[in-house]
Amino acid sequence: MAQRMLCLFCFGNQLAMQIPTLYLKGTFNGWGLDTPLFKEQDGSYRANLCLSTDLYRFKISDSDGTKQWTLSGHESEATLCELEQAMPLINTQGIGNDLLLSPAVAGQYSLKVQFGSSTPTITVTRGEYNDLSTPQREPINTRLIEVETEGTLPLWQHPEFAMPHNQLFQELTISETQSFPFVFGDNVDGYYHGATYSYVNGGKYRHHQGWVLGTFASYINGNFNNKLEAERASLTPCGIEHHYENSRESLSLIQGSRLVSLAVSSNKPSALSLIPELNVPTTHSKVHISDSNIVIELNPQVCPDGCPRFVAIASNHAVHAREISLDAHPELRDLVQLSESNAKLMLTTSDEQTELVVYLGFAETLETASSLVNQAVTNSEHILHQQRIYEFLTHNYLWTNDLEYNRAVMWSRLASRTFVSHEFGTGIWAGLPWFKDCWGRDTFIALSGTSLVNGLFSEAKEIIENFASMQMLDENSANYGRIPNRVTSKTNIIYNTTDGTPWMIREALEYINYSGDVAFAKAIYPTLKRFITGVEKHYLNKDGLNEDYLNKDSLMAHRHPDTWMDAKMDGMIPWSPRGPKANDIQALWFESLNCAIQLAILVGDSESEKSWTIQAEKVKENFATKFWDDKNHRLADHLSQGDVPDYSVRPNQLMTISIPQKSQLNQNEREQYIVKNAVETLLFPWGICSLQQEHVDFHPYHDNQAMYHKDAAYHNGTIWGWNAGFTITALNKFKKQDLSYQLSKNLAKQILTQGCRGTMSENLDAYQLDDRDLVESGTFAQAWSVSEYARNAQQDYLGYCPRLLDKEIHLTPNLPSCWNELVATLPFGKGNQLRLAFESKNGICHYEIQSNLEDTVSPEITLVLTIDINHESVAVISTPLTQSLEIMIDSHQQQVTVNDKKAQFEIQSKPSNSILRDLQFAKPDFARQHSSLMSKDYLLNKRNKQKLSAAKD
Repeated sequence: MAQRMLCLFCFGNQLAMQIPTLYLKGTFNGWGLDTPLFKEQDGSYRANLCLSTDLYRFKISDSDGTKQWTLSGHESEATLCELEQAMPLINTQGIGNDLLLSPAVAGQYSLKVQFGSSTPTITVTRGEYNDLSTPQREPINTRLIEVETEGTLPLWQHPEFAMPHNQLFQELTISETQSFPFVFGDNVDGYYHGATYSYVNGGKYRHHQGWVLGTFASYINGNFNNKLEAERASLTPCGIEHHYENSRESLSLIQGSRLVSLAVSSNKPSALSLIPELNVPTTHSKVHISDSNIVIELNPQVCPDGCPRFVAIASNHAVHAREISLDAHPELRDLVQLSESNAKLMLTTSDEQTELVVYLGFAETLETASSLVNQAVTNSEHILHQQRIYEFLTHNYLWTNDLEYNRAVMWSRLASRTFVSHEFGTGIWAGLPWFKDCWGRDTFIALSGTSLVNGLFSEAKEIIENFASMQMLDENSANYGRIPNRVTSKTNIIYNTTDGTPWMIREALEYINYSGDVAFAKAIYPTLKRFITGVEKHYLNKDGLNEDYLNKDSLMAHRHPDTWMDAKMDGMIPWSPRGPKANDIQALWFESLNCAIQLAILVGDSESEKSWTIQAEKVKENFATKFWDDKNHRLADHLSQGDVPDYSVRPNQLMTISIPQKSQLNQNEREQYIVKNAVETLLFPWGICSLQQEHVDFHPYHDNQAMYHKDAAYHNGTIWGWNAGFTITALNKFKKQDLSYQLSKNLAKQILTQGCRGTMSENLDAYQLDDRDLVESGTFAQAWSVSEYARNAQQDYLGYCPRLLDKEIHLTPNLPSCWNELVATLPFGKGNQLRLAFESKNGICHYEIQSNLEDTVSPEITLVLTIDINHESVAVISTPLTQSLEIMIDSHQQQVTVNDKKAQFEIQSKPSNSILRDLQFAKPDFARQHSSLMSKDYLLNKRNKQKLSAAKD
């Protein structure tokens, strides 16, 4: 260990000239660059933090997390920091070997790092350190005038099929009297994450890097509104609220800009005050004041790259703006925990009002910040924000007689917007807080439920084009034709994934079928063709890993960790080896070929069409031959070296059903066995396990386990929220919607009542002791978890499948038996919608379908409906898209009545699906003895003995 220290700290007194900007990175800031260490007069480096009573994990690192400048207390183990005690530091990276800090009392803490000797140290003290030798600027004390708004606000547009905005917002509001976490995204490069009934964890608005705005406080006639004693807290579609006896305060993050509105309202005219928590040291900032706003400029020293240097503040009424003393307002020090060294700006209405709205705008220039808040005041941006949210919610609308499900679907759609960003072109973050970057695989799995089902076709197109522009073009690279696996910055791009590009290709075709954008089909075709060429060159003739392994079956080869089950030990050895041929990869490869065939026909590339058709048929044939065990009716999870099938039961097999959009990879009977095997072995009521509990490698719990590292469990038992999506797709294909709906209802409770409200976490423990209080893990909000929930509602329960490339729209409702009424809008084409209404009473079902046609192409479209009559038969109705279509189905008499004389329909027998007749959930076997709980680091030791090939990126 001494040698490890010397490699970094042997520079003696000259080291000060070589230390880069260092940051505290940990669970208190999403492992981001929010907390830089500043050099003090005594030569030490310090940071002040406001912490609650919690266990925090962190390291000290430079911006890039380099090996030389990443510091912790031990090479492999976590180390607890005791107050007032200097702890030696070493340079080490690793996972799990963090510094730990567990404050017994909430408040301000100072962390000091000293490099005065060969062994650096960190010391944590309670209280805030202030360097009084730094000169102070003059405190703010000014008055801002009231700015007139521009005319009248746009009128609320209330579609006839939807509730008025105030009623809809009220139905969706999540109100509780206990603290709960929440998150919003700005759709630029930041998000606001906080908790109700709290100041210390009340919230922080985190930008690409750094934060400037934290929580806030409010006053009515000088009386402090104490969040800790609020009557209730409410998460609304537009923001977060705390309610008091005669007043209310709220925060909204305005989508599409770096803009926040803070508001306080009273039942009667009063002197209203707001004070935002600003991470703006008075010693490192200067102030620009105009009649209408205040702009505070941060010194670059306290503003990491990617953090806006200018924060502008304006209000909807004339206010007195002044920096106050914590001695005059001890509640701001003792409860809100404002920093003595930061700006403490209170804005109070000049006259008594019933509402005060303060806008804070963040930008890289003074002019931009000032303009942002001035326009916000002029336009009443907090109202426009509410109108945009309402328009979004009603554009793709589903409302059934099940209120809980309605609310969960609406919130899943709202939550999906959190992750859409424009940091490096339009993209979708994978999850928060530590996957705040765009992953190719995650992006395109989430695209359908984030953009397409919501009718945001331009956004979907931008995301596809953005990733396509980063396609690897070097023909000699093993990554030729691939899009990035992860985009962290414009220069930090990696391509270590097999499935990211085929997911993009699948979603490109789905986008075309939703939008009818044939021109884009021709534009994306070269990207698709390059990918197939790259696969044929590098992953069909040879597997890229073993020179003597020839692959002549048209199946796609890959490295062990290059599927979505990608966790690696020390970034090298796979925890869940699935190479060289995983079943989901073959399904994606098969779908890529079928997408290519359809586009080749469109562009007139008959030679490629013929070649790919032969290739796809060969994939299908060899997949059946090599993966399917006909004797035991089971599908292999993957083929190991030498095409030896591995029959571990994982949920991936269900993707061989859900991924193909038009051409099936498996026979119907085999698909039923796949569903049966996966569901009865893996599916608990709260989610589907990533490995069956009977497997020797199964891990029943994910995080905070003494017997193993959390990544050992990551894909070996741990439940993934997004896997519920393709599980429901597969179940509904075989009319098992009442079973899948039980899963959806459980997920609804997760969205509405557990964890970060209104969204879904990345993971759950496989084994749960109390299904009313599930143990969540991974990120607190994950894009593909919520997007898949939203997608299921439209595509799997309503059975909506636009195929505009074929000039068809298919509608195959798989309605749960508890639904007796619904109204829905379904987007397609250029601003078009199908409007669906359903009612069931006394065995008679009434469907009404209307279309609003905003473009000239849609009248050519044929609507194909497949509707259940009873358990034995279905009605298949085909008709040109018309303004109004009414269908009456009498299940007792097997009668179908259609009001459109042009409609063609026939009654067909329904497949029996007898293999799935008695399908049930699996149950956790708590009595089973698991190797992972009996032998410390069981799987780690096993993998090390296997001598698996390293997969270094």
